[in-house]
Amino acid sequence: MSRILVTGAAGFVGAAVADLAAREGHQVTALVRNPAAPRVVALAGRCAIAVADLADAAAVRAALIQARPDIIIHSAWEGVGGPARAGDIQIDNIRTTLALLDAAIAVGARRFIGIGSQAEYGRHDCRIDESAATIPFLLYGAAKLSACHLTRQRAGEAGLGWAWLRLFSPYGPGDNPGWLIPSVTAQMLAGDTPRTSPGTQKWDYLHIVDCARGILAAAITDSAQSVFNLSSGRAVAVRAIVEQLRDIARPGLPLRFGDIPFGPNQIMHLEGDCSRLTAATGWTPRIALEDGLVTVVDALKKMARQAA
Repeated sequence: MSRILVTGAAGFVGAAVADLAAREGHQVTALVRNPAAPRVVALAGRCAIAVADLADAAAVRAALIQARPDIIIHSAWEGVGGPARAGDIQIDNIRTTLALLDAAIAVGARRFIGIGSQAEYGRHDCRIDESAATIPFLLYGAAKLSACHLTRQRAGEAGLGWAWLRLFSPYGPGDNPGWLIPSVTAQMLAGDTPRTSPGTQKWDYLHIVDCARGILAAAITDSAQSVFNLSSGRAVAVRAIVEQLRDIARPGLPLRFGDIPFGPNQIMHLEGDCSRLTAATGWTPRIALEDGLVTVVDALKKMARQAA
C-alpha cells in the first residue's frame, strides 16, 4: 500500500478519490484549505487532514514533508464553473500546480497524477481519443492543457512518474447542485418542469464511483505514464437523460425542451475513448448511466427527507 496525498479533497472528485483510496487500505492525506468543509469532515475518520492553501508554497512544502507521500493526486483547481472559467485565476492554477509538483519532487514522491479535463480538446463533436487535436476555446481548458505539458516535462526531467487524466463529466450522489443532472432532478422532485436546452447534444457522463476507481488505478499503476481519457466511452443525448430522470423521479411529469438556447460554443457530441486507460491499468467503467441516475435520485430524495 502507498502513502497518497490528494489535493482538492473538499471537492466532488477529490473527496471520492481520497475516500476510495483510504477504504482500499492506502495511507491518505487530504490537503485542503478548509478542514470544516462537509466533504472534508466526512473524510476525517479515514484520512489525515493537512491544511494549506496551494498558493502558499511554504505551507504546501511543510505539509508534504509531514505526509511523505509516494503519490500525489492533484484534483484541486480554482474556477471550474461560471465566469471564472475565463478569468485570470486559471493562470494562478498553473503556478500552484507546478509549485505542488516541485514540492513532490523535493520530498521524494515517485508519482504525480494530474486531473485534467475534456475542455483541453476544445470542440470536436465526435468521439475523441488522446491523439485528437487540443484546441481549447476557454482559458480553463488552455490552463489545464498548459499544466499538462509543463508537469509532464518537469516530472520527466526529475525522473518522477506522471499521468494526466482528462475527465469527462463526472456525476453522482454529492455532485455540485448547479450541474445539469442534480439540478434537473431536484426540480423534478419538487414537482417542477425544468427549463432545458433542446437536449439534442450527446454527452459522456461518468459515475463518480467509476471516476474515483479510474483515478486510483492510474495512480497505483507505475507503468501508466501518459495522458489518459477518463470517461464512460458512451455518449447519450441530454434529452434522453432528462427523460430517464423524469421516469425515475417523477413519472408522468410533462417535459418541455428548448426553453434555453444553445450557447455559441455548444459542443454537440462529447464522447471520450477510454480504451488507453483500460489497456494501461485494467480499469473499465462498471456503472451504466441508467443505474447511475437512480443513485442520484435516491440521494436527493434522502436529502429532501432529512431536510423536512
